[in-house]
Amino acid sequence: MQQRRLRILWANFYCLLDTSSGASLSIREMLRQLSFNGYEVFIIGATVFDSDRAASVLPVNWREQLATTDILDLDDPPLKHRLLITASHQRDRMTSFEEAKWYEFYIHVLERFKPDLVWFYGGRPVDYLIADEARHRRIPVAAYLVNENYTKTRWCRDVDLILTDTAATANYYRNKLGLCLTPVGKFIDADAVMASEHFRKTVLFVNPSLQKGAGIVIQMALSLEKRRPDIHFEVVESRGDWLPLLRYFSEKLGERRDLLENVTLTPNTPDMRPLYSRARVVLAPSLWHESGSRVLAEAMINAVPAIVTDRGGNGELIAQGGAVVSLPERYYEKPYTALLDPGDLECFVKPLIRMIDDEAEYDRYVEHARQAGKVFGDISASTRKLIEAFEPLLQPLDAQS
Repeated sequence: MQQRRLRILWANFYCLLDTSSGASLSIREMLRQLSFNGYEVFIIGATVFDSDRAASVLPVNWREQLATTDILDLDDPPLKHRLLITASHQRDRMTSFEEAKWYEFYIHVLERFKPDLVWFYGGRPVDYLIADEARHRRIPVAAYLVNENYTKTRWCRDVDLILTDTAATANYYRNKLGLCLTPVGKFIDADAVMASEHFRKTVLFVNPSLQKGAGIVIQMALSLEKRRPDIHFEVVESRGDWLPLLRYFSEKLGERRDLLENVTLTPNTPDMRPLYSRARVVLAPSLWHESGSRVLAEAMINAVPAIVTDRGGNGELIAQGGAVVSLPERYYEKPYTALLDPGDLECFVKPLIRMIDDEAEYDRYVEHARQAGKVFGDISASTRKLIEAFEPLLQPLDAQS
């Protein structure tokens, strides 16, 4: 008799097809790799996205299906996503009725699919029920944690394994809450992000939000607009919107601006290869604990150097493939709107100018970035870490006593 495949259920309110969410992109690729390695994967979520722009991946008539069903099935070979149709794409606007419907659907899937492991992320009270119900049924539970937002441990009371991407985040939560996190690396399909050619012209910044350092990038662009008009920034909007932040920071600096001559805005896109093809430098001046920017890992795969802050795991990701800037602690305080002193601003501007003007130094950064990229380009190594982390928990339920 052929032994059945081990079954993993991913259960979360967010849609994993969300191209504006690094966490969703990572989990989707992890589940793809598990499927390729013989695991049976089941995904349930909802039509919830970090950005309404990312909801464009859904069928044009997806809301019309509410007339006949409240579950949307989406094929994503080798995966299939089953999503509760919600009135809003925003998680904060989900009603208690919609959360109850999702929970009923989750119970139904537990009974029918009979997973050997339940995997999720989220720290809201309703998310506790995911792990609580699985524990009640004696199903092991894993969680994914790649941000700094968790301040208590109730959410993981019924969790057997917490996965993260970088050692920086594992250390952060060990010191903060005494939690044991297992780093498994980044999960990126190199072929999907590797540009076929590189022109190395633009300074790339993705997702202009305060916590990701949009204010710093705006101050850099303002400083260089007349001083170095040859340096051109490309800003990719995702969850963050550039214009209101530009107006806010430029007004604080004395003159409200609606556009900058040295900045091009690009909408959110599922295909980043053209952007990496144009990029000479990637900026990631994060002001919060960013576990490990997916954009940076993709930049390293493309051998594009980066300039980052020493916050979170970004310095760990780029290794020597760029410049790491340390700032005084006051800049890392919410709401991340402090203006940089001229000397602190130059800590970003000077390495950027060197990467533009000094070809020999730039080439060294490129080579270091290429070496870092080899780590992220080898998805099999991360997959082995993931499987090894799961193995102690994974035993078919019908084989358990």
